[in-house]
Amino acid sequence: MVTSNEEITMKYSVYQIRITKDQMDLINKEGFDAVPAKKAHLDMDMDFSGKKIGSLAADALDAGYYTHVANIEADDLNRVFEIGNIGPEANIERIAQMHSLSVGDILIDEAGSKSVIAAFGFKEVA
Repeated sequence: MVTSNEEITMKYSVYQIRITKDQMDLINKEGFDAVPAKKAHLDMDMDFSGKKIGSLAADALDAGYYTHVANIEADDLNRVFEIGNIGPEANIERIAQMHSLSVGDILIDEAGSKSVIAAFGFKEVA
């Protein structure tokens, strides 16, 4: 039984698009379109209305552009975002190199629900 003072936490898997040094060199030489993963991330960054980001993230996930970088223990998506940016570090299980959470990052809860960080809030990955 959970009392009103207890937090219900769950583990959220954090997925980010990681760009390698070789990919960055290619971008610098040929432009963003030369690396589809970076182009997908930029498209999500520019979706200020949040109307396309859910499907853009789903396409990028299906294409294999995302890397599972961490697991975060939190009680909701807002708290995951906070912990992923300012801590506490004790709530983060790092699996790979991770940058602070930002637009385009995917969060998956224990039930398998997928959300992407949008310019304002979160959108379902669909």
